[in-house]
Amino acid sequence: MNPKYIAVMSNKEKELLDNFAKKMVKNSPIEKPSKSFSSNVMNAINALEVKKKSSVYQPLISKRVWFLIVGSLIASMVLLLKTKPIEMPNFLSKIDISGISNPFYFDYSLNFSVSNVTLYCFLFLAIMAVIQFNYIRNYYNNYS
Repeated sequence: MNPKYIAVMSNKEKELLDNFAKKMVKNSPIEKPSKSFSSNVMNAINALEVKKKSSVYQPLISKRVWFLIVGSLIASMVLLLKTKPIEMPNFLSKIDISGISNPFYFDYSLNFSVSNVTLYCFLFLAIMAVIQFNYIRNYYNNYS
């Protein structure tokens, strides 16, 4: 019943309503649960606990896929460094990098060249992929 309506009711109406409610509660039959009610509830709880225990943690990206991603990134960087010499910007020309300019010396002739834009795109992609993987990993570690 609406509480606003009860506030407007007279004392006699409130008494009649109270007596009616008491009579209805007194005359209503008392329902009793079955004898196996507790055991049914406990069995349902145990079934839920077994279901929780049976779910084994599986990482979002498996180790095999991680090795494949890292291997392909390393291979692409080696290929890019092999096919196109690194051209240093003017402000870095004072630094001597003769010993590290081509650390992957292979004698393969791959007859294709890669533009600087492609090299920078792959470098940017690798950096962003590392950032996103760390973000996703931290997110799932905090909320799982």
